[in-house]
Amino acid sequence: MIAQKLRKLVIQSSIIFVIFTFVLGILLLKNLKSAFDVQFKEFSLNVSKALEFQFSQKTKELQRTFDNLKSLFDRLPLSEEEYVFFKESLISNLKMLNIDFLAIYETSGLVQIHYLGEQHSTRAENLLNRLSLKQLTGKSHFFLDIPNLSFPIELFVLYPSPKILKLWEVETPSIILVGKYWTVTDFVKLEELTGASVSYSTNPGNSSLTKLVYSYPLTDQSNKNFGYLVFSKNFTLLTKYLVYVVILVILSIILLISILSIFYLQLKKLALAPFSDIIYAIDNHTPDTVEKYIYRDDEIGSLANAIKNYLHQREQINLYLKELETKNQSLRSLNEQIRQLLEKDVLTGLLTRYVFNSQIERLYVSSKADRIPLSAISIDADNFKKINDTFGHNVGDEVLKGIAEVILKNVRASDFPIRMGGEEILILLPEADIDAAHLIAERIRTKVEEKFKETPYKVTISLGVTQLKGNDTIESFLKRADEALYISKSNGKNRTTVLF
Repeated sequence: MIAQKLRKLVIQSSIIFVIFTFVLGILLLKNLKSAFDVQFKEFSLNVSKALEFQFSQKTKELQRTFDNLKSLFDRLPLSEEEYVFFKESLISNLKMLNIDFLAIYETSGLVQIHYLGEQHSTRAENLLNRLSLKQLTGKSHFFLDIPNLSFPIELFVLYPSPKILKLWEVETPSIILVGKYWTVTDFVKLEELTGASVSYSTNPGNSSLTKLVYSYPLTDQSNKNFGYLVFSKNFTLLTKYLVYVVILVILSIILLISILSIFYLQLKKLALAPFSDIIYAIDNHTPDTVEKYIYRDDEIGSLANAIKNYLHQREQINLYLKELETKNQSLRSLNEQIRQLLEKDVLTGLLTRYVFNSQIERLYVSSKADRIPLSAISIDADNFKKINDTFGHNVGDEVLKGIAEVILKNVRASDFPIRMGGEEILILLPEADIDAAHLIAERIRTKVEEKFKETPYKVTISLGVTQLKGNDTIESFLKRADEALYISKSNGKNRTTVLF
């Protein structure tokens, strides 16, 4: 039988091909894994050394600052005015070292905290209040564990002399804790130092075939691991092994071509001629062409019978497929109508909350990752309820349409003007800083006032403008826009307030 002869040939050829490919693949993967392990070990070691050097260097600089001041105090008697001068000098030096706050601990716990920069975290202060002198004793450097914080907070423990403590009017033995809020700049410096991409995560990263990933653990005052600095770098040896893969593929193709050539010669001898007639019958709808094969007692005979029956049924199937395509086209049209209803507000033509829910997180993440501005304008029609009550809901609808028309004419194509509900409107402005957003908001406000100047109901709007900041969440970003709007309402309406 044809099938038996071809099956035997296929099995023999497949065994040869599989063994050849398997052996070469195993050798390649073994060498690739070995090279990957070596480079990963070197990468992780370099990153660890760089981090340890940076942390220890900062600790030494801080300790040197306090030691120099101690030496000066030991040599010279100082007046109260000179103490004030040296305190200001010390704070200035700490700022130069990018220190954001200084806390003093006695046996009773935290007694003083001083903020040297603009950044201030209430959650961080609450955690600092929980630290004790006992926990800090013996420490030199650790991080503060604050859940859901975008960037870590780094802390350094210093053991000052009594004379230095006198700068803050502290008489009992104490420990000074200085800290800094990490920013994007710190990550950029780490990338320059290590030559790798750096991010902060609560979970360790995983290496892949194309990328080396090393996760440096961050520990708190109890040596408990709560997060990671994740370093990633391309696997540079991958190109070399891709060449090996190409060679393997070429050799496999050569072997496969040889196997297929032998198989083709046998197939041509046993089946191609009958198949040629069968294909002709299928293409030209001529069942009579395969009649001579119907009576063969092998696979060709069975196939010829099946083809003859198929040709008779094909016409009916084609009719069914045409009907099915018509129904599919109708369904696609209906789906498009539903999508448009979900995305666009029927009354105003503005976008809907559906678009807000689907886009806000993407815009937020894109702004954070690419470091591009994202601004928001919160809008509310002044005295809208009074207009509805006095002139009716039809006039109220016309007012909303008019406001929406002005907004759509004065925003950019990349902006997202969204009707959040009732007369509340939110405009998201990607790649627009707060000054650009303020200009757009003022243009919309004046255009709305001009549009309804001649109407009996004199429509105006109040607006609140803000821009996404580095430590913002989505909720705090939008809340600040609402707060700016509330200020506009409270200060007499028909105005724009900027909060940043």
